[in-house]
Amino acid sequence: MIVYWNGQFIPKEQVRVSPDDRGFLFGDGVYEVVRIYNGRFFEMEAHEQRLIESANAIGLALPGFKGMGAFAQELLGHQTLPDGNGVLYYQISRGAAPRKHFFPDPPIQASHYAYIQALPLPDLATRPGAAVHTGPDRRWANCHIKSIALLGSVLAAQEAKDKGGHEAILHRDERVTEGSHTNVFAVMNGSLLTHPANQWVLNGINRRVVIELAKEAGIPCSEKAFTLSELKQASEVFLTGTTVEIWPVVSIDGMQVGDGQTGPVARQLQSLFDRGKDRLA
Repeated sequence: MIVYWNGQFIPKEQVRVSPDDRGFLFGDGVYEVVRIYNGRFFEMEAHEQRLIESANAIGLALPGFKGMGAFAQELLGHQTLPDGNGVLYYQISRGAAPRKHFFPDPPIQASHYAYIQALPLPDLATRPGAAVHTGPDRRWANCHIKSIALLGSVLAAQEAKDKGGHEAILHRDERVTEGSHTNVFAVMNGSLLTHPANQWVLNGINRRVVIELAKEAGIPCSEKAFTLSELKQASEVFLTGTTVEIWPVVSIDGMQVGDGQTGPVARQLQSLFDRGKDRLA
């Protein structure tokens, strides 16, 4: 596999990460994952903007950064993607410096790493609905930053997997926030609800797309917090994310959601999910 490493396109096995890299030592960095459809990048501008916002939020200067699009197309040329579908992973750490909690002063050169790999489109007709398990949200209080420090999410996801689930849904003081790597939507009394885009959740790109599509389709949609008990009474629940797109939830903590099938709102949004040329770069 050819990857992008600090301005070069080299075989992955030739990448050498310094043991002093702050991403390795502290999880001091940010990242993005971008879907590729038919050989083109989905919502690239939105992903680039979120990456810059995350970098700014942690005080990570990016002098000379021209965006992911500046190298992503060339990197794509080094890969073979069946049907042209895959994902771009891109991360930036603060760079390599002697281990101290303070930022290096003067600032050092950041470490840039990216790769592309194949990812087939989900078959919405045959993909099993998601079984999820709930748990307390023990992550930090800046979840709007797409940080590479993901241990809280990793532990939540593994706990859900150990219980036989596909994903974890997290809550703070009974208020549902998001999944370990997805956003959460619920249909209650005919309205579509999802947690507001504040510091407790990542403002997912597909989250934004779904809200836009719902409003265009006349589906009542509100960015409003709801409780764990309300979630378990919802007529529909589904997850959104770059890799999962729109994924209906069929059970929560072993309890069936609705009739245990994809609900009408999720089905309508799946049919409307827009991978159109106006979103591709």
